[in-house]
Amino acid sequence: MIKNINRILLALLSIFTVVSCSDDFLDRDSLVGLSEGGFWKSEQDAVMGVNALYDANREFTNSIVVYGMMDDFTDISYQSWATGLTTGNFPSNASFYSNSWGIFFKGIYRANTILENVPDIEMGEAVKNRSLGEARFFRGYYYFKLWDFFGAVPLYDTAMNVDESYKPRNTEEEVYNFIVEDMTEAFNLLPESYEQTNKGRATKWAALAMRGKAHLWAKEYEKAAADFKYLMDNSDRDLVDDFHSLFRVAGNNNEEVIFDVQYIAEQGYGLATDRNYGNARGATSGSQRTRPTPKLVNAYEMIDGTPFDFANFTDAGGDTFDPNDPADWEDEDSVRALFENRDPRMQQAIVVPWSTFVGGGEVEYLYRFPVDTSDPLAYVPIWTGGSYAWRKFVETGSVYTLQNNMPQNFPLIRLADVILMYAEAQNEVSPAAQSVYDAVNEVRERAGMPDLPDGLNGDQMRERIRNERMVELCGEGQRYSDIRRWGIAKDVVDGVWMTEFTGVNIRQRGFPDHYYLWPIPQTEIDVNPALTQNPGW
Repeated sequence: MIKNINRILLALLSIFTVVSCSDDFLDRDSLVGLSEGGFWKSEQDAVMGVNALYDANREFTNSIVVYGMMDDFTDISYQSWATGLTTGNFPSNASFYSNSWGIFFKGIYRANTILENVPDIEMGEAVKNRSLGEARFFRGYYYFKLWDFFGAVPLYDTAMNVDESYKPRNTEEEVYNFIVEDMTEAFNLLPESYEQTNKGRATKWAALAMRGKAHLWAKEYEKAAADFKYLMDNSDRDLVDDFHSLFRVAGNNNEEVIFDVQYIAEQGYGLATDRNYGNARGATSGSQRTRPTPKLVNAYEMIDGTPFDFANFTDAGGDTFDPNDPADWEDEDSVRALFENRDPRMQQAIVVPWSTFVGGGEVEYLYRFPVDTSDPLAYVPIWTGGSYAWRKFVETGSVYTLQNNMPQNFPLIRLADVILMYAEAQNEVSPAAQSVYDAVNEVRERAGMPDLPDGLNGDQMRERIRNERMVELCGEGQRYSDIRRWGIAKDVVDGVWMTEFTGVNIRQRGFPDHYYLWPIPQTEIDVNPALTQNPGW
């Protein structure tokens, strides 16, 4: 990819069309046919060039939403069809790796092109600063993604010519420092907020959140906590009252989201959540390609804050409920009891047995289990043997009908995530301090859950924070990075069976030791022999 993107200065900018709607900042102006000599002359050129950065980000999100934003590679959701990253049999030359690498370096090249050309354009100072800030933000953001997935990578701070694109890998520390520098400069250049026509652009708060994430990933806990705390205290972001509204089209551009990917309901410019997260009763007849696991559902506490435990429930015969006995799931009263009086986020994120779902034609369907395919008002999932389904990111009713093109913005950073990252970092600095309790409790209180119990030590608090991140952020793609940076991915994934909630085995998961980092794509090593491969690949 690097070899290709260096042949012509704007080659990559000329192959895409930027999306828009009538009041969106992403004007659909094609860059096809523009030459290097005829571009970078006006403020409009600068804005169009910057919009290409957002398009690359959208391209990556589009590529991974089919994997539940990569939560499918963890213990909380899974692919309905076998894929190498779920079974532990993905070769280093898989296109998934090379495509992701290419998208990130494409974005970096575009950012570097902007940083080289925009300073010389005669244009308004505010838009110039914003454009340069967006370029620094996205360059740092794409390097963060490369660092997270691939580890050490080559650093490029210019729009490279072909003979300049054969650098060896920098160290991970150098990549981390580069990201921090970019996000610091982006924080200084970007505005705090935008008028309606520019909603969705990166703000200084997005840059600060990403700098905090870089510190957290590097285990620089004091620096991470300081960045997150500053954002919490000084930004205009706030937790919304209704958790479920965060993941509905009606909740787009809400006050909790710090940075997201913007979509519209138009062929080629929407998001395929309704297909991949959605179910057969929705207006778009989703495929349930990604499904929540029983482990995730069982992680939601009782409404009083005590852990959920099957040992506290009985089956139809009065015996302890056995989740691995399909017969125990056949009694309606017994099964209903399992999902009553639980953390409200469970039913807001997941369709469970004996809950309802409003599908196509505004019909309310009831998830009877065992599944009754003869009842026209019964919810019939794609997988009828005992499957949970996502409610998160799945629209109800029939307002939107483009299966692969929902106008649902996808949150990449939201305030609840920042608050929990602050709690995590602060807990490493001051174990189980009151500030840590306050942060976690703020997220729990919004959900309708009681405060954490007093008397936790640092280790216990760490586990509570990790559980809180799991249930709060499920389906948003955060856990794949979390379990890898915590070093627990192999423990919670490798050798574990994907199962129906009835205990029936579907497929065994795999997470070899070398899966903590993705392989450097073999195609890139072939082009640039200075690149070395990650261990185990």
